[in-house]
Amino acid sequence: MSFTSIPILDLALAQDPETKPQFLDDLRHALMEVGFLYLKNVGIPDELFQRVIREGKAFFDIPTEEKYGELLV
Repeated sequence: MSFTSIPILDLALAQDPETKPQFLDDLRHALMEVGFLYLKNVGIPDELFQRVIREGKAFFDIPTEEKYGELLV
C-alpha cells in the first residue's frame, strides 16, 4: 500500500452511465490500494452536515459517565 495523496472521488460521477465505470474503478483502487478516500458531492445539505458536526461535538463534551451510564457498571 503506497500512495502520495488521498483519493478524492466525485459521487456525482456514479450517477452518469458514461462516467460510472471509471468512478467504480477509482473507488475500487482507493479502497483496495489506499484504504480510504474523500468523497465529494454526496448530496448532504450543508445545514445538515453542520448540525451533525455540532451534535457530535456536544456529545463528546458530555462526561463519560453520563454518556455511557450503566454500560460502565
